[in-house]
Amino acid sequence: MIFTERLLRIINNAEKEAERTTKIVYPVHLLLGISIEKTGVCCELNNNYPNLWEILNERVKKIQFNKEEQGVKYAPFSMNISLSTKQLLENASNRMQRFKQIFLNEGHLVDAIIKSNDPTTIEIIEGLDISRILEIIACPRDMIVSLKNYSFPNIQSNNLTYRKAKQSDALSLKNFVKKEFGNGWLDSIENGFSTEEIPIYIALDDNDVVGFACFDVVRRKKGLFGPMGTTFSNRIKGIGYNLLHFCLSDMKEIGYEYAIIGEAGPLEFYEKACKAVVIPKHL
Repeated sequence: MIFTERLLRIINNAEKEAERTTKIVYPVHLLLGISIEKTGVCCELNNNYPNLWEILNERVKKIQFNKEEQGVKYAPFSMNISLSTKQLLENASNRMQRFKQIFLNEGHLVDAIIKSNDPTTIEIIEGLDISRILEIIACPRDMIVSLKNYSFPNIQSNNLTYRKAKQSDALSLKNFVKKEFGNGWLDSIENGFSTEEIPIYIALDDNDVVGFACFDVVRRKKGLFGPMGTTFSNRIKGIGYNLLHFCLSDMKEIGYEYAIIGEAGPLEFYEKACKAVVIPKHL
């Protein structure tokens, strides 16, 4: 299991909260850790729910935790975690895998906490504005990238070929997308191939498609980046990063001042790769 940097900070926050209370990390400490984190969607949650830490902290004082529980070792935690926390992390990991993602993030974690069957966790979250927490942290979010001062970064070839898609690539790309991601993106891919200048980049290993990225294809809306995907076995190799920047470079050249990334899943990837910012929700 690989954790995002933000989730590792949340875990560190959670351990500090556990150290001063129960000495074992329970699910509530992870929620406390999220309420302390000041970046990305966690910062937005803090702004929209500024008293969440105080509410949770008061509940920790009142809950009767099992004093006989010793907890278990579980990487990357430095202190023991409860069995309920272990189950929570495994449920979050299952959600991550269902979405064919590589990194466990705060969204997977919050979704698992809210859906937990653990009585103590249920008692902790009772009465909280669950819909607000889920909408901010655990749902796909739109992001925005400023292209005003954008410049194409140095990229690594990874011994792959990157190029604009041609009409002759249509069948192989559609087959790739259908096999790796299902049918959901096929209409958008078709939109891309219906234009004179095809706004799709592909990554090839020999003649096999291993990744793709598009823009201006979702509902034919201008300025929208995506969809983008790479084969599961080729994740964390920089392919998505390269494809993203080929598209952003074209969008800059067209004259767009901003690019919108619709319903982005791996928020932290885009934050780091192109300084994308989550578009705040007005709740």
